Amino acid sequence: MRGLLLLLAAATLVMGTQPMVPANATNAKGKWTLTFNDEFNSLDRAKWRILNDCSTTNNCIYNDELQVYLASQVSVSKGNLVIEANNVPYVSPSAGARRYRSGRMDTSGSFAQLHGRFEARIKLPSGQGMWPAFWMMPRGGRCWPMDGEIDVLEYIGKRMPHTVHGNLHFANACNRDLHSAANYCGVTGGAKTLALNDDFHIYAVEWTPTSLAWFVDGVQYFKIDATQCRTKPAQLIPTKPFYLILNFAVGGDWPGNPDATSTFPQRLYVDYVRVYKQSAL
Repeated sequence: MRGLLLLLAAATLVMGTQPMVPANATNAKGKWTLTFNDEFNSLDRAKWRILNDCSTTNNCIYNDELQVYLASQVSVSKGNLVIEANNVPYVSPSAGARRYRSGRMDTSGSFAQLHGRFEARIKLPSGQGMWPAFWMMPRGGRCWPMDGEIDVLEYIGKRMPHTVHGNLHFANACNRDLHSAANYCGVTGGAKTLALNDDFHIYAVEWTPTSLAWFVDGVQYFKIDATQCRTKPAQLIPTKPFYLILNFAVGGDWPGNPDATSTFPQRLYVDYVRVYKQSAL
């Protein structure tokens, strides 16, 4: 979500809905232990930092996006988190003039974890210029993207309406434009499609010391490991605890801007966010 030029892994998927992973789910390596969850029966500000009056002028928005992030765009309704994007202009001394309002929240001050399963049950908005995401950044990280960025879910609306993206960004320097063999590691993922806007789906990443795997509705659709990196395999898989981010951008370099077909308001619904550690055998 932070930037596009260092896209390391991207993949998409088609499949039917599968049962979610319960709190005591098992896999081949052992049980998952729940370490963080929010079922969104209320808006828990002890868990989430909700950004307010946040825009390009105060380094909260990237990629030529058009929105300002306001706390008023984030709410809870009927057991779901709701992040609403609308086309009501906003002007403030810090944010400047913005054409759209939306929301962003993170756990940077309350929760971060190294390795595990990170999942959310989400219903996506639709339309040209919509760019919701569930992603993670390193707590105490160096300049982006030296310590990595993990995108559990990115979606870019009308441009790719049936495509879910799972990404890892990484480089051994700060410059977003580094594509040389000495500084950039590229891995190519598969591409499939999935009906995304009609219902909720479960988006997840499983992160180990040696690999990252992406899932939708319990089905793995992409995986990378350190051996796939051309340059510095030991650095490919992130090594710092990451915190969680939920946001809904409008416009930008990747999805393009809203057009005459775009309708507002649009809403991103999140039923829950859950994080697990793998228990010892």
